[in-house]
Order: sequence, then structure tokens, then C-alpha cells
Amino acid sequence: MFSVPVLLYHHINYDNDVLSISPEVFEEHLKYLKQEGYVSIDDEELAQYMIEGKKDWQKAVVITFDDGYLDTWVWAYPLLKKYGFKALLFLVTWNVEEEESLGFNLDDVYAGKIQMDKLPKCEAQYAIIDGFKHKVESKLCWSEVRFMDKSGVIKVLPHSKMHQKVYASDKIIGYNRPREKLSYFGDVAGDKRYGTLDFDRKPEFAYNEFIPDKELNDMLHKHVLDNGYLDFFKKENYKRELDKIVENYRQEKGSIGIFETDEQRYMRVLRELKLVKGELETEIKRKTYSFAWPWGAYDEISIKAAKEAGFKYLFTTKTGANIVGSNVLEIKRFRVWKSDLNWFKMRLQMYSSPLLARVYSYLKK
Repeated sequence: MFSVPVLLYHHINYDNDVLSISPEVFEEHLKYLKQEGYVSIDDEELAQYMIEGKKDWQKAVVITFDDGYLDTWVWAYPLLKKYGFKALLFLVTWNVEEEESLGFNLDDVYAGKIQMDKLPKCEAQYAIIDGFKHKVESKLCWSEVRFMDKSGVIKVLPHSKMHQKVYASDKIIGYNRPREKLSYFGDVAGDKRYGTLDFDRKPEFAYNEFIPDKELNDMLHKHVLDNGYLDFFKKENYKRELDKIVENYRQEKGSIGIFETDEQRYMRVLRELKLVKGELETEIKRKTYSFAWPWGAYDEISIKAAKEAGFKYLFTTKTGANIVGSNVLEIKRFRVWKSDLNWFKMRLQMYSSPLLARVYSYLKK
């Protein structure tokens, strides 16, 4: 029996971080897959194998990309096409630009239209906002999304509308203030005005949200506005001033907010899943049946909502074997994050073997 490795990529660019693989390394991966006789299959072909055991290949792999960055168009799409592979793109629809112009990609270099140095830069840029560094990443536009999906090379599927977190605790860890932001994926739902309450944040689909009282947040934000706004946070005792407002409010009201119930979370998750599914299907003019959980975070409540929204196959970030009889509501993926080709070869062989995949996943727990 064969286990189908499902590869998870994010960036194909030259950023030096754990989410980025250079185009040259990605091409090495594709060359190796070709050399070893792997074919690429999509979500429905994988599900057919896992449910019924049907296959017309000896060795297969599923190549996936999460989020939806410009480098998927500039680098990944042309390289996949060059080596005869296809992939899945799990798209965060909020992250897509509205403009409708297709930019250059590696195909234009191959065709002799432009030189390599004229390709769009896909590496992260940084902007200074309120005195702090904020990471800005190049995004896809809808015309590129539609083009890739229509090509049959990259099949586009939903990965949430916002890819955000929620407050999942009533224990105050601080107050919203100017700070460095290295990713907009993970921004918290709710009130982010300066001075408002900040709590522990968890992925939106797997946790019940704590909703602080708007009246209290209004009071905290007004205090910041009335006392210097950005300069307020330069005070050594700014936190003490806000703590005092919170304590007085708690003594008067008895609490500072409420948790949503399981049923309320179910309805919230269901609304977003229906929204992203409908939005993407409207853009690409095709039904979608697969979804990948942001951060791989889910539970029985969110699985129930996903099924109700019309999803049949759910992709996780859990490692393990994808074999005949495996659960298509918990498809395993492994993140490709090292530039070492030998590491890639070893992981690929490991996740192609049901026994090795299970043993390694057990040891990682």
C-alpha cells in the first residue's frame, strides 16, 4: 500500500525565512519528483484513492500552496508547468488584489520577452506605520487567480476569508498599541483601536471567542485619545492608567465581557466558510469541495460546520499517512521548509511509506 505525500509550500521567493523556498530549490524538488517517477494528483483524485483505492499511478504526490502570494504566479506556476506537474492553491480571498492586470512571470523569461531581472519582486517589503515596522507581502490579483485555475496547472480552493485569530481568553495580557507587525495573517478579529483590551489569540475556527464589552473599550480608547494618542504609550505608567479604568469597570459591572457559546461559534464558522466558498466559486466559475484549515487548527465543531458548508475534503497540517481508508476530513500534509534537497528526499520517502509516516508522526507528538 502506498501513502500519498501532500506537500505544503507557502512562498517561492528569496526571503530568508521558514515559509520561503527559493525558485532554484523548488525546481530541484520538481526535478527529483520527475526523476523518481512521481505524478501529481489533485484533491479529488487523492480522495478517490483514500476512499475507494482507485488509482492509475504507481507513485503520486499532492503539491499544495497556502495563502495566495504573487510568487505563486511569478515562479511556482511556470515551474510546475515546465515539469508537467499540477498543484492546489488554498487561497485567502481577502488577500487578493482587485486590479485586473496580469503581470510578468517566468514564462515571459522563457519566451524571451523579458530578462530575469525584470520579473516582479516577490520578497517582503516593510513600511513604517506609527513608528513601527510592518511587513508587506506581494499579493495575487483575481485575473492571475482565474488564469491559473483555468489552466489546469493550479487548482484554486478556499483557505478562509480572513485567516485571522480571535481572543480566546478573558485574561488581559495588555492593550492594543503601536507595535511591529510581521504578518497580517493572524490579525485578531474585533476591536483593535489603540488602548483597547488585548487577550491571548487563537485561530478563529478552533476556539470560542471572548468578546470584551464595547463600553469598556470605548472608555479605554477615549482615554488614549485624550492623553496624547501615540505619545500616551511613551509614558512609563501608561499601563497602570488603563489597568485602573479596567478595575473600576469590573467592580461596577462585575465582568468585562462574555465568551461565545459553542453554537454561536458554529454559526460564526459556518458563515465564514459559506462566504469564502461562495466568493471564490463566483470568481473562478467552478464548485469547490476542499478546504485547508488556517494554521491547521480545527475541532469537531469546525468540521461539522465545514461539512454543512459543502466541503467534502479537509486538509490539515498534521503529519502522517494518506492511505486507503484514511479520513478525508483530516488529510495529512507536511510543510516543506528546508532548502536542503537531501531533507526533501528523506521526507518524501518517509511520507510515501504508511509505516514510516505513522511512526514519525507518533514520535513527533
